[in-house]
Amino acid sequence: MDDCYKNDELYKDLVEEIRLKPEDLDSIKKGLYPDGREFPIKLKERCIFRGVSSEDYKLIPNALREKNGKYELCDYLHADISKDYHSAAFQDIECNEKELTLELQYKREFFVLFRFLDWADKSGLKIPVSTNVRKLLHSYINHFPGYWPKSEFYEVISLAQHYGLPTCALDWSYDYKVALYFAVKNILKGDDSDCVLWAFNYKYFEKYSTFVVEKGLNSQNKSQLRFYRPKYYNNPNLKAQKGVFTFLINKPETFNEKSFDPLDKVIWNMVRECYFKKNHNSEIEIELCGIKNFTLQKNERIFYKFIIPGECKYKILKELYLDGYSEEYLFPGYKGVVDAMKNRMELEKHNEKKITK
Repeated sequence: MDDCYKNDELYKDLVEEIRLKPEDLDSIKKGLYPDGREFPIKLKERCIFRGVSSEDYKLIPNALREKNGKYELCDYLHADISKDYHSAAFQDIECNEKELTLELQYKREFFVLFRFLDWADKSGLKIPVSTNVRKLLHSYINHFPGYWPKSEFYEVISLAQHYGLPTCALDWSYDYKVALYFAVKNILKGDDSDCVLWAFNYKYFEKYSTFVVEKGLNSQNKSQLRFYRPKYYNNPNLKAQKGVFTFLINKPETFNEKSFDPLDKVIWNMVRECYFKKNHNSEIEIELCGIKNFTLQKNERIFYKFIIPGECKYKILKELYLDGYSEEYLFPGYKGVVDAMKNRMELEKHNEKKITK
């Protein structure tokens, strides 16, 4: 994927990359830049957060991530799938060397999601879908919506995503400490590479996400951004992790495109293709189609990308555990307790190694 757009001046005005040193962590917690300046916004009030274990990971959902040379979604599509499903819409969705388009990707996601629904329902599990979606369980191979995903699928996509199925949802948390946990937890496996905490200044886009997409995508934007908070009451893990998801919905006329842009690039494109200007106060005035005009104050950004040095990961995870952000809290249940017991032992071993050195 071409990253040249990151050198664009507008992109730098929308996305700030902050590479931290170990001694900078306390300043960030206090709302200060490493050089002592105050942040232009209160991050904990204005942002949702995402933690990733590598600075190379992009803001794309796991259905579009490649692993060992293939997309993760391909693990759920066997090679002879077209022999079993003869619907014209799905006879060519198996994973092979053909070029991946948005349309092909969406059909794969739709098909895999309905297999999840079908098997979960047959297992007697509760599936959070509307009557209209349930009607498709026996005939989904003959149906594909005009765009993807439709709002009636958000809840079940959120559920499937949470239990490990690759989907088009990108997960965030209202709680930065939850995101930090996911950024640093792989130190338990000996990975001391740099990681990232993303902060998304999302409130300007909330109204944008409320437009009903079924009435048509805005003619001037290729994609629409949606926020969705799943129902917490029947999913203790999501409740503990304070999860929220973003979706990108593309217009059907873009289905032949072959690029899958990360969220930061999508936002940059939205602004660039609509209207913006920098005024004499170094504020950025932005007008997006279908959203109330807004102004980024001086030094305010849409995204903050905090790059955390690997040498800090052990200390951060230990502090998170002391604050209660361990597996028994984030994954309520017996397995969470057992994982926390095991991982605390790993932390202690790590600490002993540091002392002996």
